[in-house]
Amino acid sequence: MASRPASGHALHLHGVSLQFGDGRGITGLSLSVAAGERVVVLGPSGAGKTSLLRAVAGLTSIDSGSVRLGTVDVTHLPPERRDIVYLHQSPVLFSHLSVDENVAFPLRVRGERGQAVHARVSAALSAMRIGELGARATHTLSGGQRHRVALARAIAGRPGALLLDEPLSALDPTLRHEVREAIVAAQEEYGPAMMLVTHDLDDAGRLADRVAVLLDGRIAQVSTPAQLFARPATLAVARFLGLYQEVPGRIRADGAVASPLGVLAADALYATPLVAAQVVVAVRVEGLYVGPPAEEAVTGTVVAFRHRPGGTTAVVRLASGDQALELEATIPSRDASPSIGDVVGLTLDPRTPLVFPAAAPSCST
Repeated sequence: MASRPASGHALHLHGVSLQFGDGRGITGLSLSVAAGERVVVLGPSGAGKTSLLRAVAGLTSIDSGSVRLGTVDVTHLPPERRDIVYLHQSPVLFSHLSVDENVAFPLRVRGERGQAVHARVSAALSAMRIGELGARATHTLSGGQRHRVALARAIAGRPGALLLDEPLSALDPTLRHEVREAIVAAQEEYGPAMMLVTHDLDDAGRLADRVAVLLDGRIAQVSTPAQLFARPATLAVARFLGLYQEVPGRIRADGAVASPLGVLAADALYATPLVAAQVVVAVRVEGLYVGPPAEEAVTGTVVAFRHRPGGTTAVVRLASGDQALELEATIPSRDASPSIGDVVGLTLDPRTPLVFPAAAPSCST
């Protein structure tokens, strides 16, 4: 984690359970966010990410468990007494107030007046790099400026915890970059404990010190972005991330794994202890390479190409038992790019696959 100012507050959720929608809700969730730390909560739609933030802010009640900020139990305190600010994904500004007055609003509500308010507003606007906009009417602002003003208002009161709900959703790439920078600047201004909800892996990777994956009402994994993307703890987490392709396999008597991509040595990266004979081999696109057919290589036929921001990949169909298996693979050399219908060899980087128990049907790749 980068060195940042710290407010001295830390956010602690212990055994939090809450009901929402028609499902079982969130059950027994525990998570801590240090002062000056950014924790991103990832999870599928309907997992309860927004409900969790609203419960932490006191906007909805929890069924059991506790929420503490520093040494203070805020579980049963009203929102205005929690020292926690919740920001919805769409910034709401007061149209009848200037930018300065919007940012000053929470301070004035607390009864603060005079030069102290002016100094705090100036510092917050400066941190968001919009110090020159103080006198502007809010209807004249761009989308990125509105997000920055909302963040400035949030940090002006220096809450112990700052909760951001999908702060980058529905923004074009330029605005995403601008608001992402503003979020980092807000954190660096005084170091609150920050929880963010997003569904975007790239945003999580860029913003998070740690990522908490919320699946089936529980935290399935908490780790740094690098650890999460390289070593998902379970097959369910790997499937949620969508970064891995699944290949069936079985454990041989010698501990090696036999699969359509060949035999993986017994020291392959088993993600969890393996007991069942049937397993799933999870493979990253960047760990599988297309090359010329070779005697020692698994071969397949190129059936399609996929064009992504990071480059073009090949979709290769393998004959795997009674079913055809299609896998996406990296083309290492643009000069040797294959054509549709070409028979190619596939090489798997032995350091990259993960092996999980085959506890559920495989997802399509």
